[in-house]
Formats: sequence, structure tokens, C-alpha cells
Amino acid sequence: MGMQMALNLAKQREDELSNMQFTVYDMNEANISTFMKQAETAGISNSTVLQSASGLTALAEANPDFVVTSLPTCEASESVVGEISSNLPSSSCATGCLFIDTSTISPAVSKKLHKQVKAVSPHHDYVDAPVSGGVKGATDASLTFMTGCSSEDTFQKIQPLLKRMGKAVLPCGASGSGSAVKLCNNAALAAQMIGICEAMSLGESLGVDPKVLANVMNVSTAKCWSSEVNNPHPIAAKGIGSGASANNYLGGFGTSLMLKDLNLVLDAAVEEGKSMPVTGLSRQLYSLADNRGLGRKDFGVMLQFLNGT
Repeated sequence: MGMQMALNLAKQREDELSNMQFTVYDMNEANISTFMKQAETAGISNSTVLQSASGLTALAEANPDFVVTSLPTCEASESVVGEISSNLPSSSCATGCLFIDTSTISPAVSKKLHKQVKAVSPHHDYVDAPVSGGVKGATDASLTFMTGCSSEDTFQKIQPLLKRMGKAVLPCGASGSGSAVKLCNNAALAAQMIGICEAMSLGESLGVDPKVLANVMNVSTAKCWSSEVNNPHPIAAKGIGSGASANNYLGGFGTSLMLKDLNLVLDAAVEEGKSMPVTGLSRQLYSLADNRGLGRKDFGVMLQFLNGT
């Protein structure tokens, strides 16, 4: 998702970011090479608009106005934001650097990073801005950003960048609120997908054409993102024209990532004294699927897991 988001961010267009220089970094050099080739294909000029950094320290020393991150874990966000913020030049402390973290991490870590960045300089800021919309949303620049901001001024500053990558930039409250909303969203999404998988599996066993079942569900009360956009049944997904299941569950939101998010959800629930039995069951099922070797496949692969295939 991060690669597609970065491509949309760097695409040249006539807006308030038209004169901005973009620098990309990934610890995997092959990913940078792939990104640069895709950027060239998309008509993004390497010399005038886009360049790559040799490392996080070099990126920090370039004195960026904004740093946008998309990382897989809390630990990765802490490491990357920490290294960049601690290596920003002294001149940056006067002008300020705004960190926009689109990773799905715990609200507690988001609040910690906000305090850490502000401690370096009161002119710096950190926004938690996790996304919803999946790989398709990242590719189509139709993502929804859930933002936790320290001020209205900061919220206004981040909008031009995020609107290059998405269709909706939603204020959720103070620092950590964006991460909190994302975890709640994914708790519901995990259970939603399992429900659709069970229904599609039963319908097929009862002799119903998966495309017919999906079409009926999508004009009935079962309609949801997991039935309409990312249907877990390959035949239904091909009929709809979208969904990772149509591509052998490749290129979607990984089962291991959903499991990671559910762990964060239940950790937060324990901290708040909340009981979440359905989410607990969802975690058990995704953990079993992950242990079965399905972690890299889209979380709709739960259909295959439940079918024992």
C-alpha cells in the first residue's frame, strides 16, 4: 500500500504542492528500485520531483518539511520516527517538521511519538493518520484517513498531502484518536469478513451460484465492504470486478496484518477493561489461518481456511 500511496503523493499536478521535492526511503533497496521504475512509467521526473535517500539519517539531514510513514508495526514506527526526529538539523527546530504516520499502531504508541517529536522542538508535530480502503484504495487514491491532530492548524496543514492519496481526511480528535478509530474499524471489519466467508461457503454448499449470492447480498442487508469490494469468493470477486480473491488472494490486506491489528485491539480492550468476545474469536481464527501458512494472503482467504482447502 505504501508504494501506491507514495506514487500518488509524488505525481505532478497543479496544486499547492506542485513545487515540492519528494524523497523516498525503504530499508529494502529492491522496493526503492521498483518504486523508481513505476514512478518513471507514471511520468514522475526523478531529477526535478523525486529522489531516494540512502538512509533515515540522510533523509533527516535533508531538513524535510513533512515526513510521511507507512510501517507494519508499532516497533517500526517508534524506530523510524525516533531516528528521523533525533537527526533533524538545528534549523529544522525553528521551522518545524510535521510527521504524518499512516501506520496502524496502538493509540498509546501514537501519543508517545507525539510527545517525543514535540520534545525535540515545539515547532515539530506528529499526526496519527491510519488509512482505510485497502490496496485498491491506495492505488485509486480513494483512501480514508483517520487523523489524530494536536490542533486545527495542524489538521489544515496535512490536508493537501493526504488528499493526493485519498478522498476523505477525517478529524477524529486529539493525538492517538486516529489510531483508536482505526483499531475499532478493523475490529468490526475482521468479524464482518468472517461472517461473509461463512455465508459464501454455506451458500455454495447449498448449490447457490457465488455470483448470484454476492449480487443479492449487495442489494440486501448483508451489503458491506467485504461483500461488495473485497468479496472472499474468487468467482464472486471476478463477477464484481474487484477483490484479492480473484488473484489467488494476492495483493490485498494480509492475514498476518489483520492478526497484528486484532492483537492491538485486544491489548487496548484489556487496558480499558472492555470485553470483546467476538473480536477474541476473530483473533483465534486469524491466528490459526496464519499458523496454516496463510499470513501473506489477503484476509479473505479465511474462506479457504474455513472450507479446509
